[in-house]
Amino acid sequence: MKIHLDLDCFFASCERVANPNLCGKPIAVGGRNDAKIFEKGFSGKKLYDKNSGAFVPNLFYSENSKQKSDFKNFFVEKYKNRVKIRGIIVTASYEARSYGLKTGMSIAQALGLCPKLLVLPPNHLLYHEFSHKLYKFLKLKIPLVEQYSVDEFFGDLSGWVKDEDLFDFCIKLKHTIYKEFGLPITIGIANSKWAAKLVTSSAKPYGVREIKPKDWDDFIKDMPIKKFPGLASGYERRLKSRGIEKLGEIRYAKELFYSWKLPGITLYRRILGIDSEPIIPYHSRKSIGISRTFDPIKDREEVKRRLLILIRNLSYTILKLELNPTSYFIKVKYEDFLRVKYRITIDRLFNERFFKSILSNIFDNIDIYKVHKIIYIGIRVFNFMEYKQKTYNLLTYEQDVKFRNLGNSLQLLRNKYGIDIVKNASEI
Repeated sequence: MKIHLDLDCFFASCERVANPNLCGKPIAVGGRNDAKIFEKGFSGKKLYDKNSGAFVPNLFYSENSKQKSDFKNFFVEKYKNRVKIRGIIVTASYEARSYGLKTGMSIAQALGLCPKLLVLPPNHLLYHEFSHKLYKFLKLKIPLVEQYSVDEFFGDLSGWVKDEDLFDFCIKLKHTIYKEFGLPITIGIANSKWAAKLVTSSAKPYGVREIKPKDWDDFIKDMPIKKFPGLASGYERRLKSRGIEKLGEIRYAKELFYSWKLPGITLYRRILGIDSEPIIPYHSRKSIGISRTFDPIKDREEVKRRLLILIRNLSYTILKLELNPTSYFIKVKYEDFLRVKYRITIDRLFNERFFKSILSNIFDNIDIYKVHKIIYIGIRVFNFMEYKQKTYNLLTYEQDVKFRNLGNSLQLLRNKYGIDIVKNASEI
């Protein structure tokens, strides 16, 4: 049997551990566009790479990350003698949710619903450290543990705990985690990992629930199809167009799912709880990226400066993780909902100089809405040579080795003093 563990209101719970005076009060952790990465000067920023889940983002932090900001400095802006509250709700405690607060809601709207709401700036370094400590703890209690996200884990108890003892084991584990870390957690138990994740959502908050294979059909019988984890909106539309609204109806649509080939077959088996997908202790990264949304900018020199900063930070991450991507992707968003994107594959030895050159050229070519202001840049790399056997471009290999060695030397400096100890001249 598999289990899924989901920390309740994780960010808010971490804040309560750090400050017990917040317990019992309606609190929320807010977020806003992080444009600090584009500030000039030296911050000593480093990469936190201890967590390795499929949906654990890379975290850049500096020593002053441990110095907590306050609501006024983080969320309040003055503009032409007017005060504006910026940002959205990232996580809210259950006390706050009782007022109708939801993830993604603007902080201004949330305060309108709950005037006594305490909105805290995020402390991602604290959350990642709690997550990593819990992961190490779970590995001592469960034979196979997979970190799925910063606040979710899968575990395989097959052959470790008897089926009749599973529920009691998870009850004890839940209480032990709360005692050791002060973090409430919900646990779902089922025949497969995705089934367990669905069970967890029905056990919140701070509950444990087990659904045995013989009871699975009754459990999903009247459940809306959108409730199943990972069911994309495209599949939801296709199913609804065929009159399929409930998960329980999917058992009778096997032919339809199988007509969608491997993705459809996989989804069909997951929903019925009959897939045999294993718990994966370590995820090979399929892609890594970095993106930022910011206030509208028309000056293309400033936009390119910001692009170079993103390239430098992502280059550091790529070398830190000892990866060699061969596919590169860039996406640009403008005001008025305009956007452009481009992908290219080049089998070359990765180095920062080449990365900067190729993405800068791509940006110049795809920036077709020059009269419009830009509000977002995202870059991503994938198709790592370590995972797919390819041959390097021999015509550029000697040059690429030279610049790769230079990048490794810069990497040593950045590891010691911070990612921004050496910058591109055009960033300054």
